[in-house]
Amino acid sequence: LLVQRQMSVKEREVEDFQEALKIYTDATSSQPNNLHISIQNLPDRSCFIMYEFWQDRLSWMSYLQSPISKTFQRCIIDSLEEPEMVSTMLLPASWWIMNNN
Repeated sequence: LLVQRQMSVKEREVEDFQEALKIYTDATSSQPNNLHISIQNLPDRSCFIMYEFWQDRLSWMSYLQSPISKTFQRCIIDSLEEPEMVSTMLLPASWWIMNNN
């Protein structure tokens, strides 16, 4: 499962947001069912796009209920200019295996 999360951050909140994002990214990347996590920063707009690759939808949904995920959501809520945009896409396992060996 590929999860894309787009977050537009208020200019004055970027530093605090980046600290929360680093903590979240480090914790998420160490999860056994997280295959990969990547962040792209669009500097001209203070927009961050996060890509999370999960073993399956259930793994991601379970992680959303974890303390680290809930803490991240609480930390960033006041930093965002607008609600976070989240989209998901299922990918065949063969794609992941082929591109990561």
